[in-house]
Amino acid sequence: MPIYEFQCRQCDSRFETLLRSGDVATCPECSGEDLKKLISAHAVGSGRPDTPCGSAPCSPAPMCGCDSG
Repeated sequence: MPIYEFQCRQCDSRFETLLRSGDVATCPECSGEDLKKLISAHAVGSGRPDTPCGSAPCSPAPMCGCDSG
């Protein structure tokens, strides 16, 4: 299940949610369904293909889940 990041157009709340195929996301604050899908920081690459947890160190390590700091 992919994690998606949304911004609610009704209350401006930002949130992440796991969605299965066919599921509809709703805002946890106002239950609104008028949502804008955002580009998550996890979806944007750093330009370093060997990270996270490859031969180059991750930074900060606790955020990427590896020990290479």
